[in-house]
Amino acid sequence: MMAPAIRYEEARTRLEEALVEVGRTEIVSRDKALGRIAGENLASGLDLPDTANAAVDGYCISSAFLEKHPDFAFEVAGMAKAGHPFEGRLEEGQALRIFTGAVMPAGADCVMMQEFCQIVDGKVSFPEIMASGNNCRPAGENLAKGEVIIEKGEVISPAHIGQLAAAGITAVPVICPLRVGILSTGDELCEANPDLAKGKGQIYDSNRPMLAALIEQAGHQVIDGGIIKDTKQALANAYRELSARVDIIISSGGASQGDEDHSQAALQDIGAISVFWRVAIKPGRPVAAAIIGQVPIFCLPGNPVAVFVCFQLFVRSSMHRLAYGSFTPLKPIYLKAGFSAKKAANDRAEFRRVKLALTNEGETVMLPHGRKGAGVLSSLTGADGLAELPFALGEVPEGHKLPFIML
Repeated sequence: MMAPAIRYEEARTRLEEALVEVGRTEIVSRDKALGRIAGENLASGLDLPDTANAAVDGYCISSAFLEKHPDFAFEVAGMAKAGHPFEGRLEEGQALRIFTGAVMPAGADCVMMQEFCQIVDGKVSFPEIMASGNNCRPAGENLAKGEVIIEKGEVISPAHIGQLAAAGITAVPVICPLRVGILSTGDELCEANPDLAKGKGQIYDSNRPMLAALIEQAGHQVIDGGIIKDTKQALANAYRELSARVDIIISSGGASQGDEDHSQAALQDIGAISVFWRVAIKPGRPVAAAIIGQVPIFCLPGNPVAVFVCFQLFVRSSMHRLAYGSFTPLKPIYLKAGFSAKKAANDRAEFRRVKLALTNEGETVMLPHGRKGAGVLSSLTGADGLAELPFALGEVPEGHKLPFIML
């Protein structure tokens, strides 16, 4: 008996509850960490900077002494430059010539910019009282000891690399890419290779190359399971074999309940536990998810657009959950539809390919993109994203605001 379709929000909730973080990490050198995902929180082991230093070129003194002796002419005890600190302590009534970045000496707590200082007979006086900390950078201004530089799950950016270097960190724990197994089912499919003979009635497999590109774009490793024959046993064997060496499996084709659709029976044969089967969306209603051990298996429809949409709605967030521990929510923005539409049915949400355009008034609107149909792969090229026609909405008037999912 065919399972009733559930709303895609419920499907995502079930996935979030069912998936378990893989949690593999490795250590890489800092110069190899750019673009990787932090495997744990990384904190600074020292204050940055580790000492107070001058923020300007000028003269440093004790603010308390100057407050009591505003007209005092200070003896210049020496000089401090960045990397060349003053050795010793400033006594009361002494000033120090100091340059930007130089360590503040003991006995001084403020700096007057050199252009405001008055130098007479080798002594320096100041036109106004200064507060403690004036023109000084305190220790820990950039980062305090123990403060987190990068949080687990963050993409390591060039700015992070700079902070790591400043903190003296050379080894960085990062998340290992997931091993993602992909396979296609269908006797009508053949490899997309012009050097191989294509039989009558056969088509080149576009789903596996597209899925491989989506997976690699997300930073994970592709394990290619090839094209599987249209039999329950062949598909069950493929699922079983791949599940022993990958973290997640994605198959396309055979997801419905026709005579040549074997995914549900194959999942039952290998003892996989169903998470859901059939979601109230278009395209992609037959999509299914199950788990064997801790390995999730996604059974996507065979139509390329449905494969693409289901990957965006379900698989991408699931990979994030497996790799990084968090199930990333979809974050649509609401934009006006530059079209009117009627849904064929009010029992599902529809996701339509759209392109963004600016009106004469400078407002961003969504316009339909490409030819309709879940098998029209060309409708994805050039699309900016997906416009969602929500479950309960039967008719969309032009100008109505809809959720937009950026691709």
